[in-house]
Order: sequence, then C-alpha cells, then structure tokens
Amino acid sequence: MTLTGQLKHMLDCYFHQHPNMSLNALALKSGIGATTLRRIRNQEIKGDPAPHTVLAFVSALTNEKRLSILVDKFDGPLGELLKESFGPYVESSLGHSFQAELSTYLRDATSYFVYKLCANRAGISREEIERNYGLQGLKKLDQMHGDKLIELKNHKGQERYFAVANEYSLDVDTVLGHLPQLAAHFKLGEVSKGRNLFYNMSESLNEEGIQKIKAIQKEAVLKMLDVFKSPFYEGDIPFFTLNMCDTQLMPEKPEYYQ
Repeated sequence: MTLTGQLKHMLDCYFHQHPNMSLNALALKSGIGATTLRRIRNQEIKGDPAPHTVLAFVSALTNEKRLSILVDKFDGPLGELLKESFGPYVESSLGHSFQAELSTYLRDATSYFVYKLCANRAGISREEIERNYGLQGLKKLDQMHGDKLIELKNHKGQERYFAVANEYSLDVDTVLGHLPQLAAHFKLGEVSKGRNLFYNMSESLNEEGIQKIKAIQKEAVLKMLDVFKSPFYEGDIPFFTLNMCDTQLMPEKPEYYQ
C-alpha cells in the first residue's frame, strides 16, 4: 500500500466510526485544509503529503499528541515517514509533543524565531522582539498571543511573553527550512566574548564510526538539556546550539505535497 492509500484507508475508517463528523470539521480539528483532505480521500494527490501534514493528520484522527506514541504507532509507508521525519526527537527522549495549530504557525520563519524566544525560560519582552524582528515580529507575536499560543506574564517585575508549550516538535523539513536564518544568528565577531563556538569537521568513516559519533552527540544533547533545565544556570541571555551530523552524499528526496 502507498502512503496516500494508507491515509485514505485511515480517513475512510475514521468517517465510518464518526458519521457525524464532516470533512470541514476535521479540517478545523487537524489544521489541514479541507481541499487537501478531500484530495487524500479521492486519491487525487500528486506525490506524498508533507511530513507536517501527515503528522497533523494522524494526530487528529487518533487524538494523540505525544510524538513518541505516534512515531511507533504505524507500520508501512506511514510509519516509515514518521520515523524518518520525527524520529530524532524520540531518539533523544526529549518528551516533545505535537500541536497542529502551532505547527502551522511555525512554518513561517518570523513566527518560528519569535516563538523560540518566547519558549526560553526567561521569555522575551516586546521591546526585544521589535529590536530583533521589527514590526513584522510584533505582528506575529500579537497573532500568536491572540490565539493563546503565547501568554503575557510578569517575570522579575517585567512584562514578558512566554510560549504556552515550550517543548514542541516540528518535522525535519520545516526545521531545515529555517536553518539558514538560524545559522545566520551566529556572530563570528563576538567570539572574544566567550559565548559562541564553531566547529566544522568531516572525514570518511565506516558504519561503526558513524554510529559512535551519533552516540557521542546524543549524549552531549542530553547533558546540554540538563544545563538548560537546571535552576543553577537560569539567566536572561537567549542562547542556542545546533547539533547535526550526516553523510555528505545527497540522496533523492520524494516529492511532497503541501
């Protein structure tokens, strides 16, 4: 069975079990356009749906938001897509969950960076958003605040914005789409301040060596997460780190329909 065939089967079963649910109501629940759902049901989609669409689809149909459950819940092409796109979050045991409405917002680059700042423990002020992302940043902040994805709270005597869900998941393709702008935040001229670090390493390895590198990086991620969550290191400086490794060979990628 193909991925779209598997999704159609799930959709047919869902409407059989919920005869009072309309396609438009499911579109609102999942955050997926009614047109896309209709094309899935009629097998009119060219190529596969994008990973974030598939995740929103299965989350809505199963009423399950825990990523670790969703990734292991399905077999076939659907299971393979979820494991490939969202497996890294589960492998690191970070406890992320999925929210369709939030995922839709964070496909926009400005919303993504504004939300990341709000998801930090110290939150972010309106002035800092304006200084970094201008009026467009304030517009995105107000939109997410109005939709109750961000809340305004008092933090150490100052009004600051905080993400309602600060542990959230996005599919890999969405994150990679924002990666160039995230990397652009690296400030080479401030190395002397001791706040940043950069290494770019490559070598030819066998499979055993690759798995060893992955294990080292996973261990480092968990140790950094401990620092992030520790009250001893709580501060007001927004800080980020990128952790990536892959082969330098470029495989063919399937066409995704969004």
